[in-house]
Amino acid sequence: MYQPFQFFMPAQIFFGAGCLDQLGTAPLPGSKALVVIGGTSVRRLGYLDRVQSLLKRQGVESVVFDKVQPNPVVEHVMEAAALAKETGCDFVVGLGGGSSMDSAKSIAVMAANPGTYWDYIQGGSGLGLEIPNQPLPIVCITTTAGTGTEADPWTVITKEDTQEKIGFGYRGTFPTMSIVDPELMLSVPPKLTAYQGFDALFHAVEGYMAKVASPMSDMFALQAIEY
Repeated sequence: MYQPFQFFMPAQIFFGAGCLDQLGTAPLPGSKALVVIGGTSVRRLGYLDRVQSLLKRQGVESVVFDKVQPNPVVEHVMEAAALAKETGCDFVVGLGGGSSMDSAKSIAVMAANPGTYWDYIQGGSGLGLEIPNQPLPIVCITTTAGTGTEADPWTVITKEDTQEKIGFGYRGTFPTMSIVDPELMLSVPPKLTAYQGFDALFHAVEGYMAKVASPMSDMFALQAIEY
């Protein structure tokens, strides 16, 4: 028998081939975006230029932070948050895989709040302080199919000096808008595409088997497993 549960899913999700174009017409949560990326592929494949062009179509300026690592670190969260403050960005776009989107969530928190990121982390050496201010709005544009972070509030960041890698998230770190355009995933090598498929499968099975499963989570998990 299921325990009582809550279901809260505030993110607006656009899914489908070519739906990146929605970025040029859908209401956006601000007038200047910090676009968070990692690696070189989003530049090389033209995705960054396309995103900036679509933002510009709506009169939205953009600033790029491109230092995100495969395992994002606190140092870069704080550096990007400082850049957002200095340049007057009022929302954050995570463009790329899970690391870019996770980073966007953490950066959005620190661009609107004092102190350091680890002040708000529960567990480990984190201070577990309450977050006084609402994070900047977050837009996630995924170029991979594995993590699902575009649909949830969770982010995982590493504190290198203490070798801690801790997850974090709450209602304020749900994306405002997420874009899942399969056309952006066609450039992923077949081997990595397979890895991402298994990643999604394992997440779905884990969710179905979890002790905190609910009718809603089971519905999504079983549908994901079927596909």
